[in-house]
Amino acid sequence: MSENHEKTVECPYCGVLLSKPYWAHVQEKHPEEYEKKQTWISLFKDYKGMGMDDAVSLQVIGELFNVDAEEVRFFLEQNNIL
Repeated sequence: MSENHEKTVECPYCGVLLSKPYWAHVQEKHPEEYEKKQTWISLFKDYKGMGMDDAVSLQVIGELFNVDAEEVRFFLEQNNIL
């Protein structure tokens, strides 16, 4: 019997169980949701949970969405995430 230790998460939009990289699923299957800035909150929390520091997390999110990291920082601050 094989054991699967890979963490799975439920897609917040369709409920499908996903393994990493689950944001690729959201981007492909739910592009309208992926494009919303609210996605930045979930991504930031996920990156922090993986051990990334704030600056790296902000930079990566900025690059993914083609925006400046400071715009991401401002949005997260306005939503009491930072």
